Amino acid sequence: MGGCRRPADFPAGSANGIRKTAVHRRFFEGTSRPGWYDPDVKTDNRPTPREAALKLLLKSEQSSVPLDRLMEEALRRFQDQRDRHLLHALVYGVLRNRSRLDNILTHFLRREPEHLEPELLGILRIGLFQILEMDRIPHRAAVHTAVDLARKRRFSWATGLVNAVLRRAIREAGTIRLPPLESDSARSLAIRHSFPEWLIERWMNRLGPESTGNLCEAFNRIPSLVIRANTLKTTRSDLLEVLAGAADRIEETAYSPDGIRLIHPHAPVFELPGFSEGHFQVQDEAAQLVGLLVDAQPGMSVLDACAGRGGKTGHIAQTMQNRGQMLAVDASGEKLEVLRQEMKRLGVSIVETRVCDWIIETIPNAAGRFDRILLDAPCSGLGVLGRHPDIRWRSDRRDLKPFAERQIVLIENTISLLKPDGRLVYAVCSMEPEETDCVIDTVLQRNPGIRRIETLPNPLKSHLAPFWKHDALRTSPHLDGMDGFFACILTRDGSP
Repeated sequence: MGGCRRPADFPAGSANGIRKTAVHRRFFEGTSRPGWYDPDVKTDNRPTPREAALKLLLKSEQSSVPLDRLMEEALRRFQDQRDRHLLHALVYGVLRNRSRLDNILTHFLRREPEHLEPELLGILRIGLFQILEMDRIPHRAAVHTAVDLARKRRFSWATGLVNAVLRRAIREAGTIRLPPLESDSARSLAIRHSFPEWLIERWMNRLGPESTGNLCEAFNRIPSLVIRANTLKTTRSDLLEVLAGAADRIEETAYSPDGIRLIHPHAPVFELPGFSEGHFQVQDEAAQLVGLLVDAQPGMSVLDACAGRGGKTGHIAQTMQNRGQMLAVDASGEKLEVLRQEMKRLGVSIVETRVCDWIIETIPNAAGRFDRILLDAPCSGLGVLGRHPDIRWRSDRRDLKPFAERQIVLIENTISLLKPDGRLVYAVCSMEPEETDCVIDTVLQRNPGIRRIETLPNPLKSHLAPFWKHDALRTSPHLDGMDGFFACILTRDGSP
């Protein structure tokens, strides 16, 4: 994924105005309000939240643009926070429950849901999800709005089908049983946890059924909002005081020295105290640990080779105390413009930017220039499925070879810019062998002048030792309660 993608402004699954049952709690955050609000009752031609959710779900399947970017754009069209929360809740809820919804629809349609037109299937999924998980919305309203949406989307011929299927689901959905784990564990886990069967089989082959189930459960929990205090402007303890009352619960992260976890925040990120002043960045604890592994010191020359929007760039500049030189590179000029604005908000002045696609070009006269290089390489993103549930349904994740081939080239094309006594940290938000150990093994076999630093440097042990396993930093959602990351340290001949 390359450079951590910033979450959309609302935490995944937030749903103000929608009461949460025990099951429902898995999918939504926020505060509930009495009474039922119907955001689809409009007096103008603006799209309703359900219409926007349908469009967004279809676009997420057809577009390579990440869902959080699509969501940011869609949220701008709604002023009422209840509209925004409902849109967010429907999209993320359907994605996290898709296999389970389709299993129920199969029983009522008497055929595989995939045989329906994608837009009609999306309408049924949205309606069924509301019936099963959003008990604050009356069943009749879920059915009525789905029928109305079908009519608006030129499916008048199918309004009877939509009405009949959803009304039958109200009566009978609770009687549908999942395939037994004993006879078909992969299919059962895939439906139970709503993951594609090929991904379940991949994990079962490596982890076994029990750990696979635990991993799926971890990915399906609503991730809390994790931020990193910007120590160029504040301290974690001071920021905790400023944020008091901004969430149901606020706590320090267990391992990152600057991290803060907000459980059920009461406002969008950009409205939280301290955001406009640049006192924090959104960054999961695992990503913060990767920034610490870079071990950039004040006065060093550092390259962030796939900087994206600057999540780790800001962290590294922070560890350098805004002293030294830092070059942030990305193939996207648009992302770098966002990065420049972010550095301005954070008060970072040592970062320069440059557009460069390392696959086809390099930076002239830069060989041996950098003390540290962070290569947060584009990857499958299979370690961050909790924050990005759309990724699990992308068919290109079945074959990780193209990702690995690109990652190998990125390492080989950037490590020559490292000083002989420097370190390159290769990181991916993936736990899959093809993108982690296999990439490193291939690089070392093809390049005798590159070697792996197998021992965690002493200054880093206090924070990173629990995650240093088999010569690399490894985090797992079901074991560590954070995103799944892999990171290791490489160096060139001539280093001590």
